[in-house]
Amino acid sequence: MELYYINKKEFLESIDKLSLDNFWDGREYACKEKYEEHILGLFLTKFIAKHIYGVKNLNIEYVKNKPKFMNGGISFSISHSKNIVLVAFNNANIGVDIEFMQERDYKKIMQRYKQDTENPTKEDFYRFWTLHEAEIKLGKQIRSLYSTFLEKEYMISCVSSDVLVTNLLIKKLVCIGGNNINLLEEFQHPKNLKVVY
Repeated sequence: MELYYINKKEFLESIDKLSLDNFWDGREYACKEKYEEHILGLFLTKFIAKHIYGVKNLNIEYVKNKPKFMNGGISFSISHSKNIVLVAFNNANIGVDIEFMQERDYKKIMQRYKQDTENPTKEDFYRFWTLHEAEIKLGKQIRSLYSTFLEKEYMISCVSSDVLVTNLLIKKLVCIGGNNINLLEEFQHPKNLKVVY
């Protein structure tokens, strides 16, 4: 399992936003923010699949609302929250969720989901919530799970119906040069994008 992410705010400041449209899959969104998150998730997934994993056929289909590459191969799951767009890759079916850890009535929400926790902390709640959401995305019984923090303000949980093997590295795709970067050109021949640890 490997995790890759984009800081949406930083990334959008460096790219030609019109070049995002090259990765649109036809889905409609009510607002520009959701559209950008969705397209950045698709771009990140396809960029990493092509340049890190060597996937040739990057066409994505939806099977029971779960995205997958048409030719099979590596599994992935996409999530986004506030300024982070994240994708998890695994050799077996995977579900991932990321959440910005804002203040909420943790106890009330956990009671609604029949979680018997006397005084849940912010970390307790977001670990529960991201595992719950990741399980929905997995669509199968969980065999293994992994939770961690990102940038101190986000909780990430990954689940799989098989074994998760991870080196515990979360990698970030960043723009290393220029403004108004064309994502289609970068997708073909990366010069201004780099994966960092």
